[in-house]
Amino acid sequence: MDKEPLMGGFVYATILNQPTFERALGFLLASKIANATILAGQWNDLIMDAMNATNEGKNREYNGPGTGSIGDAARADLKAIVERDPACPSYTHAFCFFKGFQGLQAQRVAHWLWGHQRKVLACKMQSLISEVYGMDLHPAARFGRGIMIDHGHGVVVGETAVVDDDCTLLHGVTLGGTGKVRGDRHPKLGKRVVVGSNASVLGNIKVGHDCKIGAGAALMHDLPPRTTVVGHKGRVVTKKQITSKL
Repeated sequence: MDKEPLMGGFVYATILNQPTFERALGFLLASKIANATILAGQWNDLIMDAMNATNEGKNREYNGPGTGSIGDAARADLKAIVERDPACPSYTHAFCFFKGFQGLQAQRVAHWLWGHQRKVLACKMQSLISEVYGMDLHPAARFGRGIMIDHGHGVVVGETAVVDDDCTLLHGVTLGGTGKVRGDRHPKLGKRVVVGSNASVLGNIKVGHDCKIGAGAALMHDLPPRTTVVGHKGRVVTKKQITSKL
């Protein structure tokens, strides 16, 4: 704040005036997704309900992606960003400015709403996350801890997708369906998987632990652990005959 006085109000309201990490995160997310119909104070109360609920007793216990304390998950995500992203100078910088981090924490709140049968509000939150952060994360998708979504722009994660602990998703990544099936139709990523920018992982497939998927790759089949996939080569799968009507 000494170097940039214009940031004083933001830093004070977002961090210095908040008694806990969860309060700071709730205030930040609420101020980002607020609009004329649902105000920041209303979002803040809702976000804190989710964080407080997941911090209580047995709800805090972590049993895999999509479970446990939202606050603990956010701390692990911040740690992952500082350790893996050479462009990140500090925890504070990632917390305040990295939309991949912020969008993911908002999705964690939406996931809590979805699990408590408040699906309409969860979908509203998903829509606002998409508008504000440029990433479309379905509320039902399950994310582990220590997740880094770098840049966040253009990332799409489908309803039944699972992203396990310590994964990294770069910008433009799609974890989607093939468009041919219903139900459980999205990828399941193991631990420490890295998905390069603009890569597409499609269908109800399993990607093993420690796999790497190169930028621009398209993957539609299971991968065993510690596999690296690169390249995208199109191939003809069907060819329709053109018949003249003259």
